[in-house]
Amino acid sequence: MNGHATTGAESQATGLPTRRAGWFVFLAWLLLVLTILAYVSIGIGAGIGLTYHPLHERAPHDRALLQLLPVACGVALIAAIASSLALFLRRRTVAPYVVVASWLALVAGGALYLASIGNGPQQYDRYVGEQHLSIPWQYDPRGAATPGTSGVSVRLRLCPDTLRGTYEPTCRDGKQFTVYPLDERRLQYVEVPRYQRNESQDRSTGVRDGHQGYIHITPAEGQRKEIKTRYYRLTNTDGSLQRTAACSGYGSCEHRAISGRYVLVYEAPETAFSQWKDMDQKLAALVDSWTVP
Repeated sequence: MNGHATTGAESQATGLPTRRAGWFVFLAWLLLVLTILAYVSIGIGAGIGLTYHPLHERAPHDRALLQLLPVACGVALIAAIASSLALFLRRRTVAPYVVVASWLALVAGGALYLASIGNGPQQYDRYVGEQHLSIPWQYDPRGAATPGTSGVSVRLRLCPDTLRGTYEPTCRDGKQFTVYPLDERRLQYVEVPRYQRNESQDRSTGVRDGHQGYIHITPAEGQRKEIKTRYYRLTNTDGSLQRTAACSGYGSCEHRAISGRYVLVYEAPETAFSQWKDMDQKLAALVDSWTVP
């Protein structure tokens, strides 16, 4: 009698998923739709992250997601088709286990795979000419990974007031800074490009903190309003050019400055005019701190 009771209990235990086989098949197709939606939404987010932030320490996780999502869609599709086929062939006991086994394998395998992915490099090797630098990833260092000629430069993103990298929590408004090696070619690059100025039309505005100031006015034309651009030039005692700056009507200035062994190109607010020299020196010291002996 006990044998009959045990058999009946096992029959009830295995009969429940069998009686609900149709629901398991429906669940499999629903999970497939949800997986495709996740593929689109998460895939777009990960793709954007890799496009605009490829050096972020979490970038390897985005790459892993892009590799895992197609696998997840494939497993979900196989589970839906296989369970539907089992139900069609009246193998009702098979359909639920196909769905459960497929998704257990996917979830467990995916979790283990993502857990095995570490963070990206904490430092990146970059070169300014022949000078070797090791720059933290928080500064989003773009540029040459091998030594080269004078044209080799490094582009960074950081907050000019704190010199913190753009990916650090305290940096809220990172700006791009470009660092070139100091040579004859880049000495000429410090001058404001001629297409931005017309010396015959520029009017002197006097000296400001050692900088000779000029203003260039582009007359209004049609619906375009009058444009005023202020230029500043700082020279050394021997007459050599030290810095130029072009300031738009929005209060932002593009700097081209010589500091130490570098030519620095970046944007900074005109309101920080008196701090420009200190800013150049701090930037050069920051770059020097990354030098690899």
